[in-house]
Amino acid sequence: MKTILSLKQIFKDRKVSNNEVVYLYDNIADLLTVDLLKGKSIDAAQVALVSNVMSIASSYKNKKFAIDLLQGALAELESDYFVETGGKLS
Repeated sequence: MKTILSLKQIFKDRKVSNNEVVYLYDNIADLLTVDLLKGKSIDAAQVALVSNVMSIASSYKNKKFAIDLLQGALAELESDYFVETGGKLS
């Protein structure tokens, strides 16, 4: 499973710009915030975001990068969840 540290190396190898990521993140976050304020489902928003990652990976033939990215995100979420739940495995 990928960690955030290994993802940083992947970003460096692929020359992913921090400024570009922040710019795109801010645009996506603004759109989502507006939709969530309108009462859209958080679950639907998360499914749509993951679906977009999968679609982009297929369309632009960068599935390996998307797999590494999602594995790193999953590891980070699992770590956060473990800490939030008092370090208990359920």
